[in-house]
Amino acid sequence: MAKKNKLFLWILIFMGQAVGYGFYVFTGTQPHGTALGNLHEGGFLVGVLVGTLLILFTVVLERSLAYKKADGKGNLDQLLKAVKQDIERGAINEALQKCERHASSVASCIMSGLERFRSLDEVEPRFNAKISEVQKAIDEAANFESAQYETNLTPIKTIATIATLIGLLGTTLGMIKAFAALAETGGAADASKLSAAISEALFNTAFGLAGAILGTIAFNYFKARIDEFTYFIDEAAFEVIQTLTISRRNLISERERMQG
Repeated sequence: MAKKNKLFLWILIFMGQAVGYGFYVFTGTQPHGTALGNLHEGGFLVGVLVGTLLILFTVVLERSLAYKKADGKGNLDQLLKAVKQDIERGAINEALQKCERHASSVASCIMSGLERFRSLDEVEPRFNAKISEVQKAIDEAANFESAQYETNLTPIKTIATIATLIGLLGTTLGMIKAFAALAETGGAADASKLSAAISEALFNTAFGLAGAILGTIAFNYFKARIDEFTYFIDEAAFEVIQTLTISRRNLISERERMQG
């Protein structure tokens, strides 16, 4: 899975920069004074930044679809409530079926715990040992799901950082050209050369800041989703284990009452 994702990212980087360069070449064919024609004055780094923005949009779209899939089908609170009711009745298989139908990351973690509990029901007589194994199974599944949530967040964070730097580089190059134009004529630069150099600086600044702002917003949003998942799975693990414990106590009390 990791190798496929790396291959996806490398292909995306290559394609994004190829499209960005193609966009830069295309703007060079547009009449001067038009919106696209003016973009060409930003220099080749505008193409790099356009490609970087395309990469960012693609990764954000991929993460959005992945998170939507991880949310599963239905409300998580209702799922947890239904699972607890099944556990209280001793209907572990029904609880597992509900989790499987929900098909969310949280449901997958709960399934891992309940499957571990069911597998140990006959071979492990010590209840505390079974509960410990349930917690361990949920934690292992949660660690795996968390890793899936964090996939491709590094490229988003990287773009949020380097977009500013690329824009700053373009701005610096534009200002160098502006001062060079001034130096050529001893302070009375040709207006067209000076405006082109300033345009290069400003276009790169704008695209660089756009990439940084969008990348930062996306990264912080996805990090918040990860924190939300972590909080909910901790709550779900506590509720499931507590329900298993209470269910066992109730069963023992019922047996004692019947025997008495």
